[in-house]
Amino acid sequence: MALVLALTVGAVGFAQDSLRIGSKQFTEQIVLGKIMVLALEDAGYDVVDRTNLGSSDVNRLALANDEIDIYPEYTGTFLNYVSEQVEVPEGVSQNAEDLYEFVRETDAQNDLVWLQPAPANNTYAFAVTRSFAEENDLQSVADFAEYVNDGGRVMMAVGDEFAQREDGLQAFEEAYGFELTDDQLLVIAGGTPAQTEQALAEGANNVNVAMAFATDGALQAYNFAVLEDPEGAQPVFQPTPVVRADAIAENPEIADILNPIFSSLDNETLQGLNASVDVAGENPEAVAREYLEENDFIDSN
Repeated sequence: MALVLALTVGAVGFAQDSLRIGSKQFTEQIVLGKIMVLALEDAGYDVVDRTNLGSSDVNRLALANDEIDIYPEYTGTFLNYVSEQVEVPEGVSQNAEDLYEFVRETDAQNDLVWLQPAPANNTYAFAVTRSFAEENDLQSVADFAEYVNDGGRVMMAVGDEFAQREDGLQAFEEAYGFELTDDQLLVIAGGTPAQTEQALAEGANNVNVAMAFATDGALQAYNFAVLEDPEGAQPVFQPTPVVRADAIAENPEIADILNPIFSSLDNETLQGLNASVDVAGENPEAVAREYLEENDFIDSN
């Protein structure tokens, strides 16, 4: 059963004895890609760095069409590729272990291998300032829904994709029984969490809630509170190296190299790495190298 998108990516002609590492275009993905590049180079591999390659679809297609060998993906994102072709068991998407096993077993049919997932969960989340959370006794999205339904003032900064996707804002509204009107949303075209969180930090347009990813560096830098999602409105999004089966069959030690590294990446760790890039302005490769060296995953130069 073919579960990958049936599109063609043009050949790029990389040497077959190289390991080609891809990633998506946002900060966390670039850092994760650089971590894999540096760790595999340190282990003696000839690595072709194709990090910052493009969207989820671009990386997925490149992997399926033998244009890259590895890239970091999120377990929850995989559901986008199979939801219309395979029945996803009820409750699986909100259980980290069950989702990983479902993803791993399902994608094996495409000759793709999911290695050890990170314990981090880079899911969509609602961010608020700590003072706002304390003043209104907000700890979860359920508390926020009660606040909304009681007539509390809301201006939420969101990206247009999050506002429109069924598994975005709508999923939260359905799970918790509230609805935001158009005049309660500051919709930023192509908006990223970095932009929505900046709007929250500045109070622009009276924003008091922002769309976020749970591992965003700005959450730590701005000392925002992240509202819990006890109803599991969002799937679990654990970052995980995905490898072509033929590449790992030829180089099984890839798993031994990458698994311990990804096992060390919890939410707080990724927030710190992402903040080093997005807030402190450091180079993603330098951030990745420092983390690997400080934790003895690679030798210091």
